[in-house]
Parts: sequence; C-alpha cells; structure tokens
Amino acid sequence: MNEFTQFLWTMWDSIQAALVGLNPLPALIFSLFLGMIQPRRGPVWLLSLLAVIPAVVVTALLPTAMGYQAIWPDLTQLEVQFQMIILFILSYLVIHATGLIKATLPPITPKPNSHKPV
Repeated sequence: MNEFTQFLWTMWDSIQAALVGLNPLPALIFSLFLGMIQPRRGPVWLLSLLAVIPAVVVTALLPTAMGYQAIWPDLTQLEVQFQMIILFILSYLVIHATGLIKATLPPITPKPNSHKPV
C-alpha cells in the first residue's frame, strides 16, 4: 500500500507542476481559429490535435523572441505529458463549442432573389 500511495502522490505533484507551467493561450488561439474555419462539423479530435501541435511549437519558440534559446518540451517527463493532455482537452472543448455556435447561428449570406425591385 505504501508504493501505491507514493505513486498517487507522484501523480498529484506532476499534475500540479503541469498546471503551474501550462500556457493555454496559444492553444486557445489556434483552437478558435480552427473552430471558425472548419467548413462543417467533422472530426473534432483531429482539429484539436492540429491546434495543439502549433501551440506547443509557439510556446517552445517564445523565448527566442527575447534572445534566449528555444525550450523544447521533454516528452518523457510526466508533467509535459499532462500538459499535452490538458491542452488537447482544452482545444477539443473550444473547437467543439465553436462548431456548435456556428451551427446554431443563421448564415449571413443573402438569400437569392431577395432584393426588392425599385
């Protein structure tokens, strides 16, 4: 039982570290963009994967704008894996919500032959 408790504490510490170091802004921006340009409701998990990849690249290259080296995530660390899962879930929810909003709003295009002759 002691090893299981230690495992749970390690998982909890990794989740806390992942939440502290999380930068969700690039994932939100890419998710909103992909959610707005999707032509119809399709596989949201694929679009959310496409939103997470450039978000991670932008986050990794952000220090180069200030003259530092790029900080690439180490995918073998548990905190980074939790961050990727959290970003994927966040982008999935944003793209799905954007698709639902787009589906409920009426199209803005004018109807054919709707003009009135003068």
